[in-house]
Amino acid sequence: MLLTKKDKQILIRVLKREKRRKFGIKEKKEDINQLIDKFEQSFRNEKVNKVKPTKL
Repeated sequence: MLLTKKDKQILIRVLKREKRRKFGIKEKKEDINQLIDKFEQSFRNEKVNKVKPTKL
């Protein structure tokens, strides 16, 4: 299953909300942080891939 840009943004929003919850398992929060990092890295990769190389 491929995720669209909009899907990734929604998932990041939900994960960040889950991370801010007062009560939670520390291991769960670490997993959430890893997922957030993966999605944000995916966004950065998309931006880099869209940039056209300049002529030197």
